[in-house]
Amino acid sequence: MSRSILRLLKYKKILAILVLAILSLAVYFLFFHNITVHPAVEKKQMQALALTKQQYPLDTFKSDGCSGNISTGWRKAITELSNLSPSVADNYSNMQTIPFESACIAHDQVYHEGDGGYVARLEADNALRAAIINYAIEHTAEIQSRTGIQLPEEVIFLYEIIAETVYRGVRLGGAPCTGMPYAWGFGYNQGNCVPL
Repeated sequence: MSRSILRLLKYKKILAILVLAILSLAVYFLFFHNITVHPAVEKKQMQALALTKQQYPLDTFKSDGCSGNISTGWRKAITELSNLSPSVADNYSNMQTIPFESACIAHDQVYHEGDGGYVARLEADNALRAAIINYAIEHTAEIQSRTGIQLPEEVIFLYEIIAETVYRGVRLGGAPCTGMPYAWGFGYNQGNCVPL
């Protein structure tokens, strides 16, 4: 193999590793900030959120894209790798946002208001997971072209892993009343709840 092909393969692997590392770090930070360990605990948090909603107005919606610095990490990785490799620049110059970021923003909109309790949060998290997998299914050929992944099934499998990692992160870190910018009901009092 020529050096340019080996270098290209190396950068594609580096990009895939960086994306997975960013997702893993996001899950790590989400996991250790606030964990909902049981639905009974979350039920009390939902009650505190309901009281908070009575005392505070809903803030204007804003999103950080995919939370846990996933979107920020993506932009930084694309910029850095584009500087190192022309092939990355050619393949990703028009992708300054993570490919499924619109699904994250839709998820943030539901979390912003935090309506419907435990089941609504579960549904929102499942919808996010499904949207990430559906992105891969709908864009398999494009993802293969950009990454060099050979089999369509490998693309979908990779996105299944990403979707499951994101899902576990939002389930563990997205509980109400944590004061985090991605908490369920973060549109009220910046995600901080009044005590019961």
